[in-house]
Amino acid sequence: MSFKPSEKEDEYFIKLDAEKRKKLREHLDKKREKERKKQEKESHWMKCPKCGSDLKEIMLLDVAIDECKGCGGIWLDRGELELLFKAEAREASRILDRLFTKK
Repeated sequence: MSFKPSEKEDEYFIKLDAEKRKKLREHLDKKREKERKKQEKESHWMKCPKCGSDLKEIMLLDVAIDECKGCGGIWLDRGELELLFKAEAREASRILDRLFTKK
């Protein structure tokens, strides 16, 4: 006795295979995109946006900023300018306190 799948069973397995292929394709696309972003980041990481030279981290008023070894440009990450302003204000306040505080 031989078993022959019905038309509905064939249809079910075709849909199941198509869903598996779709999920695998989505997984591979996500993996490729993640790898592309990683390579893009590595190729630009700590590189000067102006001249492409390496950047080095320096400390300015206790804030780590990036300085280009090639052109000497200074590059700030998000929020670092505000930190510098706050640090500068604290430093100025200390200097003024020292100058005008009676001893």
